[in-house]
Amino acid sequence: MDIYFAAVFTDLVRHSAVWNRVSRDTITSAIAEYRYLSQMLASQYGRRHENFTGDGHLYLFESADVAVHFSLKLIAYWKQRRRHLTSDQAHDLPIRVGCHFGECSRMHDDDAWIGRALNIAKRVESSAEPDTLFVTQTVLDLIDLPVYLFHEVDVFELKGDYLPRRHLYRLVSVDHMALAARSEERMTAEDWFLKGAGIAGRDRRQLAEERHCYEKALELRADYPEAHNNLGVILKAGGNRTAAEARYLDAIRLWPQYPEAHYNFAILLEETDRPDEAAVHYRQALKCRPDYVDALLRLAGLFDAWGDRFEAHHHFKEALRLRPGFAEAHNNFGVFLEKHGDAEEAESHYRQALQVRSDYAEAHYNYAMLLEGRDIGAAESHYRAALRSSPGYAEAHNNLAVLLHEKGDLSDAKSHYLTAIRLRPSDPQTYRNLSLLLIEMGEEEQADRYDRKANELSSG
Repeated sequence: MDIYFAAVFTDLVRHSAVWNRVSRDTITSAIAEYRYLSQMLASQYGRRHENFTGDGHLYLFESADVAVHFSLKLIAYWKQRRRHLTSDQAHDLPIRVGCHFGECSRMHDDDAWIGRALNIAKRVESSAEPDTLFVTQTVLDLIDLPVYLFHEVDVFELKGDYLPRRHLYRLVSVDHMALAARSEERMTAEDWFLKGAGIAGRDRRQLAEERHCYEKALELRADYPEAHNNLGVILKAGGNRTAAEARYLDAIRLWPQYPEAHYNFAILLEETDRPDEAAVHYRQALKCRPDYVDALLRLAGLFDAWGDRFEAHHHFKEALRLRPGFAEAHNNFGVFLEKHGDAEEAESHYRQALQVRSDYAEAHYNYAMLLEGRDIGAAESHYRAALRSSPGYAEAHNNLAVLLHEKGDLSDAKSHYLTAIRLRPSDPQTYRNLSLLLIEMGEEEQADRYDRKANELSSG
């Protein structure tokens, strides 16, 4: 059956040349990070099909407007992200993107697509300049032009095109002010969805605005799975898990092969003590998208909790194979390895996590605990690094206080014990440790007060 889609092709420019100048690990990690970023953004916009082609992607979207919004955000986000992945401008990996709207056909009983629209989109992408989005006249005819900045590039002869010559246009940006200024009466469900997806911040006001956008989209189109899913994310962030669950279930009902909805629902199930149900939806997310590294990592954690060491190890390794620069996977795998007695390999993964994210508080904390038995100075350094990144990290304050206490740095230890108590006032052991320290400092009256509090908490 033929369906009309907006086909988006992406490609990393000068990929082969860069590969010859930098280490294989560097380029592999960079491509994996591009792939992760691209898939994450595409999931927010509800792509209906994807195919990774080595150093680029094919995505299919139902709407030309959605495809354009996704493409422009991908270019902007990749510009920002890749600065941290290669050592200098000579090793840069810009992206080019092409889009065409047209007829596509799904191969029988397979999630594979063919069609003239795909071939044209690929040729359009090949014509694009680095860090630009080129589109055909067909796309331009379908999008809401007043909210875009664009200009004509040239007339091109595209190999395999049924037209001898085709005008191509560069879409530069979305005018979010023009979109925001549009009266609500003129807004379509898609307009509301795109407005919500374009909100970048996560403070209370921005979350409320994004929620309003998805709710308005669903008022106009109740069968909008992407709006249900994204609204579920916002509701869960606001603490309304019951309403979030309803939205995820609606998204899955409307689109049973929606990997992100399965994944988001699985997290909610896991957080509400339904791990068996969560595993079902993590597996369904992976069935829909086999390279879904976030789902692999969450499943690894479940297998570890169930005592299935083999499956946990396999899922950790698979997540890191697909995304070598996945800091959270390195950290969690390090915890797993350390728990099972492989301290040397655990240290390697903590180091790799911190190489990717030097401000990763949890990795600093876990590495510090591993180091305590053999290098007190290094352990102290990593506890302090964790607290620089996360000043409200109660466990790091407590552990650093214990370490300083044992070193004899009583004044600094006292300060960290007090901070830990302020952040975590119901832990009796911290009160007891502080009481012992105060005795050493000759402050018996205060020591007695904290000891009594420890006993109250222990007996309560």
